[in-house]
Amino acid sequence: MATKAEIAIPQSAEDIAPFWVQSVLQKDLTGITVTDVDVKGSINQGEGFMSDIIAFDAVGIRNGTSQRYSLVAKLTDFKRPFTILKECPKDFHIKVELTEVKFYSEAVPELLSVAIPGTERESKSGKEDHPPTDSLFLPKCYFAATDPNSMVSVRVMENLKSQGFSIKPNRQTLSRAEMMLVAGALAQLHGLSHLLELRSGKPLPEKYDWILSRSDIEGMRGTINYQYQTAVKEFATAFPDQADLTARLEKLDPYREILKLAEGPRLKVICHVDSWVNNIMIKYDGDVPTAVKLVDWQTPMYMTPTYDLAFLFLCNASCDVFLNHRDDILAHYHHTLQETLGPGEPSGLRNYTLEQLKADFKTDCLHGVIQHLLHLVVLPADPDLVQMIQEIQKWGVI
Repeated sequence: MATKAEIAIPQSAEDIAPFWVQSVLQKDLTGITVTDVDVKGSINQGEGFMSDIIAFDAVGIRNGTSQRYSLVAKLTDFKRPFTILKECPKDFHIKVELTEVKFYSEAVPELLSVAIPGTERESKSGKEDHPPTDSLFLPKCYFAATDPNSMVSVRVMENLKSQGFSIKPNRQTLSRAEMMLVAGALAQLHGLSHLLELRSGKPLPEKYDWILSRSDIEGMRGTINYQYQTAVKEFATAFPDQADLTARLEKLDPYREILKLAEGPRLKVICHVDSWVNNIMIKYDGDVPTAVKLVDWQTPMYMTPTYDLAFLFLCNASCDVFLNHRDDILAHYHHTLQETLGPGEPSGLRNYTLEQLKADFKTDCLHGVIQHLLHLVVLPADPDLVQMIQEIQKWGVI
């Protein structure tokens, strides 16, 4: 992927010009000549307070034929979030934006390198410019960098919206079929990160010092605890008949629970950590979901695989899906995980049985509950949440 030293960082939509776009694309699309760029403007879905997502089409010639590429530039001015989320530390905002740039520019190429061996990739595609990203869990990113002087970052990616991907409107819960797709995407992420760790021979936090760590969590401790206690009060107001459950939730220290899991002895992988509905884009054939991509990679952490799964269920699933389809979805995750890991010496995640997965999932559902409450400002406190927490309470983790 191109580096900051090679390509300038646009300060606004006006800087997205043909020569700049050509510089961005030509590493992956050798021989491309961009003749025109049609900037369509901001297409932010979801909250949109961290970055401006600008859609544009690039028109050019490659190998003697006319080509058109539908792209987005995710631009972040580091001053912008501070005017909206003033209670969050400035350093943390900068950290998470730099983390996404590092994730796309450093980790993603290496994750893809273990997805399909180089010789197999060449024999399958027959073309040097088709990296194996199409069926994986995240959008293709052509360029990610930060300008330390102007404090603006950019990520140039394929325009998922133009391909038929969308975020579910009004934060609707995910169906069984949609949950299957997202669980499979998480299995790819977890499996590839485990393979990468095995290949590198050292824990990924040592390889990637930008992964969110204990010090980052400590810096957010006050904010996390305040948001959590505020959410528990909202939960108590919404469900006055759940006094015992509220009392149990009040006793939890979210900071300590997150830290305990992050530093525990269980096997860990790179987790998305924020896989709620606004960060999930789904493609449909009619009413049938056919593909999914995970977006917004500002906060990846080195956590247990079931942390992501607990987050996924508690922040996106209806009570019906949680109670009646959980085992099927976890089985699909486990199958996809083993497929992603492929053949090899039986160790690490290759030894991870479905029964172990189910047991770890039940344990980590405590963190799913905490995350739903921390997201209560945007996720509803509805009867489904109460029923799911009541079920989890039976497991003895609350």
